[in-house]
Amino acid sequence: MGTINIISYYFYLIVTYFWFLVTYMYDQYREFSFVIKVAAISVTICVFIIFYLLFRMMRKSRKRHKVRRIMQDLEKKYGDGIRYIMSEEAPSNMSRDQIIQALNLHESDSTSYASLLKKSKEKLAFCRLVYQERISERAAVGKSKNIQILLNLFELPQYLETVVNNDKMDKKVEAMTMLNAFKLTVSLWLANRMMGSKRNRAKRVASYASIMTNSNNDLEYFESEFFDHNCCKYDEIQLGYILQRRLSSKRAIPNMAHWAHLHPNPDAQCIFIRMMRFFNQREYCSDLEELFLHQADPSVIQEISRTWGYLGYKEAEQNMREMMLTQSDEIKVTIMHALARFNTGESLDAIVDIYLHSGSQRVRYEALRSLYNYGAVGRAKFEELRLKAVEEGDKKLFEFFVNPMSLEDVKLPKNDFYEQMYGDNFYSVS
Repeated sequence: MGTINIISYYFYLIVTYFWFLVTYMYDQYREFSFVIKVAAISVTICVFIIFYLLFRMMRKSRKRHKVRRIMQDLEKKYGDGIRYIMSEEAPSNMSRDQIIQALNLHESDSTSYASLLKKSKEKLAFCRLVYQERISERAAVGKSKNIQILLNLFELPQYLETVVNNDKMDKKVEAMTMLNAFKLTVSLWLANRMMGSKRNRAKRVASYASIMTNSNNDLEYFESEFFDHNCCKYDEIQLGYILQRRLSSKRAIPNMAHWAHLHPNPDAQCIFIRMMRFFNQREYCSDLEELFLHQADPSVIQEISRTWGYLGYKEAEQNMREMMLTQSDEIKVTIMHALARFNTGESLDAIVDIYLHSGSQRVRYEALRSLYNYGAVGRAKFEELRLKAVEEGDKKLFEFFVNPMSLEDVKLPKNDFYEQMYGDNFYSVS
């Protein structure tokens, strides 16, 4: 019996039972008014729907509980070995025998280790354990070969490809995500097939699988309309991962400023501008000047200011000073931090002017913070303003700079990791 015939059979069966239920209820309430008949039938149908949904919920909960129990059993059995294989202590190129020894597999199992994971749920649970460890903070970055040998030991790459090809869409997306994370080769046919999906998550995951598989692909995905309209934080993480791989393989990193101009979406623009500072693309900073001067979105102006400040693009200092006078408080703060990092002495008066005339206590504090970190001339001007402070509100602002508990937060940190994680948020703890 073909698939269409099976669907037709069950469809007509459901329709028949439904019609039987309606006619039965109608006959039971034959002597009552029409409104009573309709109400009775409606209530009965709703009760059946509620029981059906409860049954589905209980069945789904049971499945999840079963998977969790399987994962717990596998964690007890193989957890320590998996963590060691992906840790800093393990060699980067472990042999098959070393991995077998790390997992404490017995010699009697050596005929076929794949048979240790008999059911599909066990295979999926094991893949999830490896994936969770792969993305955890304690996992070492360069252990891809160890992971691939570990998965091949249980024939799990073939299982994941089968899931991508045959399973439900949620399982397909999860399996494709794991294949990307494990740096396993993905069939381009499977990736292209998923890119035709109506679900954004599936199309996005398939696009990255295609980029990872085809080393000659020049990142056309980031020029597509789909990325422009649907970009999110996941795209930024994946883009950073792809560029890091290109850098480690000594391939050139494309001009991120080009893509910042290409996309009208401010979220997409911010992603590429942040990538410029993460990968130290100072040579392309001049390409952002036109975008900075004619961009209406405040988030883009802020990201450009941060990037110029971190990369030391002092050629834009005059434009930043002029922009600072007409922008909101948040942009003023970001630009002041960038000017303090330049430390040229040219913007000292502009920062002092903001401190003296701003109506926001936060902006005034940030101006003092910028002066405090503006080299010797900035510190001298800071002391001058501190001695002149007579109003109670002004004195409270300076209290931050003499309190040992808050003095560390006053600095504009130069640590790259801190800047990448927290940007200009001085309330964060490094």
